[in-house]
Amino acid sequence: MTAQQASSDVQRVTAGYILRFDVHQRIQHILMFSSFIILAVTGLPLKFSDNAVSQWWIAVWGGIDNTRMIHRVAGLVMAADFLYHISYIFISMVLLKRPFPLKMMPNLNDFRDFIQDLKYTFGLSKEKAKFDRFSYREKFDYWAVGWGLAMMVGGGLILMFPVTAANHLPNWVVPAALVAHSDEAILAVGWIVIVHMFFAHLSPSIFPFNKSIFTGTVPLAKYKEEHPLEYDRILAKAGMESDRKEERPAAMEVVASEQP
Repeated sequence: MTAQQASSDVQRVTAGYILRFDVHQRIQHILMFSSFIILAVTGLPLKFSDNAVSQWWIAVWGGIDNTRMIHRVAGLVMAADFLYHISYIFISMVLLKRPFPLKMMPNLNDFRDFIQDLKYTFGLSKEKAKFDRFSYREKFDYWAVGWGLAMMVGGGLILMFPVTAANHLPNWVVPAALVAHSDEAILAVGWIVIVHMFFAHLSPSIFPFNKSIFTGTVPLAKYKEEHPLEYDRILAKAGMESDRKEERPAAMEVVASEQP
């Protein structure tokens, strides 16, 4: 790690908070979850259109044609957000010369953390898993989005233009796209509602809401609890002991940079 990278990490800390997400990452997340919500509330009633509740809900949106149009626009927003994210990574690495985001890549430590997490959860160990910048759950969420986008956007485009797809692709592609698109949607909604919402917002240590998705910052004390490895590393760069978080050196009293 270069001295510039170390200085950038230190500059993420200011006034008792640590910058976790820069402005671009926050915008990308807002676009992602807002388009996802619209896709869910318009797509599920289309999938279960024979249900009376679905028919009522479709009528609320102005009929099936309007519901489909809103669903498709939300899908295009999500696809554009994906391109935004890819462009953001490319510009960060190629133009701004930032390092490759290795900490988001899965590795063997994630499996060890998963096992340790299970032991702690079921009372087999008193020690929590110690996470770096991203936990195995956060990595899974990130890469699952990539897989889900390929299924949802790819299948969605085929369903938007079924005649064109049928003219240029094998006959089985359109019905396969319908099954993959709708079933992946059920899986995604279930995971977000049951798993992601709990760990991101509803767990006892976070409830009722994690504001970092809008502010981009996390209190130092909370960061020490959730990501102790990165917390200790950043404080070590600032020449500060990890158990003396209240005494920040002058180097850390700076305006938080937008470096992720």
